[in-house]
Amino acid sequence: MFAGHERDLRAFVRSMGLDWAAADDVMQTVSLVMWRKWHEYDVDSDFMKWARVITRFEVLKYRRKMARDRHVFREDVMSLLAGVVEEVDASSSSDEFRDALQACLKMLPEKSGHLIRAAYAGDRTIREVADDVGQSATAFYKTLNRIREKLRQCVRQRLNAT
Repeated sequence: MFAGHERDLRAFVRSMGLDWAAADDVMQTVSLVMWRKWHEYDVDSDFMKWARVITRFEVLKYRRKMARDRHVFREDVMSLLAGVVEEVDASSSSDEFRDALQACLKMLPEKSGHLIRAAYAGDRTIREVADDVGQSATAFYKTLNRIREKLRQCVRQRLNAT
């Protein structure tokens, strides 16, 4: 079951903002945890739902361990990203999700796209980016949350249309 869904689980891990190396580490841990908890799995239930719960907890554990690294998304961002992925219809592949997200990112107004890239690229803190755009950190977080919500809605619409 794990081998058949590993690609989708890996995409789920990556959707929460982890790089490839971190995703590899988390996936190894996920496979071990799932192996240990296999006796708890109900074969009549949805495997991916069960696997995503375990995976999400393992990503959160990894994040707590790496909390001092500024290149890792905050827990609320990861929860938002994970929530979007979980909302995706089971028939949607990780490739469809990635394509929808890329298309939605391209459709953002120029200013919004710049803010998202500035917030998640490079080695600057949110406070530094907020200062650059003339906002308080709190106002900038609110702006980012509005942009993320637009992205979530756009991805959902694109996936529902396919």
